[in-house]
Amino acid sequence: MPIARINTMLFPEGKRRALTLSYDDGVLQDRRLVQLMNQCGVRGTFNLNSRILGRVEQMTLDGKTADISTVTPREIPVLYAGHEVATHGAEHSALTAYGSAGLLEVLDDRRVLEGLVPYMVQGHAYPFGLYDDHVLDGLRAAGIRYARTVVSTGTFEIPQDFLRWDPTCHHNDPRLMELAERFCQTDALFGQPQLFYLWGHAYEFDMDQNWQVIETFLHYVSRFQDKIWMATNGEIERYVAAWRQMVFSADGSRVYNPTAFTLWMESLGQIYTIAPGETVCIKSTEAV
Repeated sequence: MPIARINTMLFPEGKRRALTLSYDDGVLQDRRLVQLMNQCGVRGTFNLNSRILGRVEQMTLDGKTADISTVTPREIPVLYAGHEVATHGAEHSALTAYGSAGLLEVLDDRRVLEGLVPYMVQGHAYPFGLYDDHVLDGLRAAGIRYARTVVSTGTFEIPQDFLRWDPTCHHNDPRLMELAERFCQTDALFGQPQLFYLWGHAYEFDMDQNWQVIETFLHYVSRFQDKIWMATNGEIERYVAAWRQMVFSADGSRVYNPTAFTLWMESLGQIYTIAPGETVCIKSTEAV
């Protein structure tokens, strides 16, 4: 009797874990955050508002004040090198209140940002976490492939719909280090891949005077770099989308990779690397 086969997606280099960060608004505190991330080998995506770049402003919330001034267009290519820039709406507007004009808000953001970085900008973070089906249609029309919400899951699941990409948690979540330890040290059932997605605003570290929170998190996860794919939001979405295009034969004995990505998978304890355009025979094991 054949043993039930579970074909499991693995991340690049056969890793079972991926980690990414997502920080909004392009505030000056991103400079310190990026420096910390670079020191720890952690990567992420920074969601910018193109029409308010270079703004000088302070914000007071719950009696606490922080500088929320933003970076200038000129420093974006250098500051965010090695990470990813994505849209956050040209003016940080709630797209649910703009109808079809929301499409222009995102398209304009894409256009300006793509003039500053050497790649296509295809990610988004919903301002105020607000979206609806009409907004989703607009994002697709604007060429956006993935968008982050503000709904923390407390889990490490890979989203089925990347335009409704719920993060694992915000950095102020009291469970942050508990979740980090579980993610780094506990395998998922059947060895399924796991994704840790952390989000926030870098100015919050000044407002709450808690830079040690992100420093502790980054230094902890950096100890597990041999097991974790440190990636941007876009790299994760593109890899998963490519993996989902793999074609399996009817009997499950062969797999074809029709994409331009090298992909990894595990089947019956064997790890396979499938090059672009390659068909691989999968080892068959039968119970005695």
